[in-house]
Amino acid sequence: MGNSFQFKWIFIVIFCLFTQVFILRDVALANVAFCFIYLWMIVKAPIHTPLLYLLLLGFFLGWIVDIFYNTHGIHSLATVFIAFLRPAFFKVLTPVNGYDERSSVSLAEMKALWFFPYIFLMLLTHHLILFLVESSDASLFMYSLLRALASAILGTLVFGMLELFNQKN
Repeated sequence: MGNSFQFKWIFIVIFCLFTQVFILRDVALANVAFCFIYLWMIVKAPIHTPLLYLLLLGFFLGWIVDIFYNTHGIHSLATVFIAFLRPAFFKVLTPVNGYDERSSVSLAEMKALWFFPYIFLMLLTHHLILFLVESSDASLFMYSLLRALASAILGTLVFGMLELFNQKN
């Protein structure tokens, strides 16, 4: 890992956190679909990132969002959980030939039939945990499921657009 990659990665982490806590905090579509852009760091981490690094990154990102959202660890819980499950998602979605050592999580390299199910599965898992723990009431179960599904769809669309802008020609 070169210094330029590390500086770029740190800049992207700070930019995503800043965007999440200061811009997207109060943005919702129909008070049902929320966009959590800070998850981009967990989703886009290199394929062979050690699990410990993913868990620490997930905790750090979730903790920062929890501080600004005043959610008492719910974002940390959900983000660490998807960081923990990320290798299992890769195992389920592994192509026949496996992954190249240099493979990155990108639409250009992994193609749409792999990329979008991966994104959707990661986001849906995160949002289910987040909204079900947040509601903590059986009477809000269906509403929490609706919020999780709508937010996962919105997040998949946003991450897809980010990926289109991120492509190198």
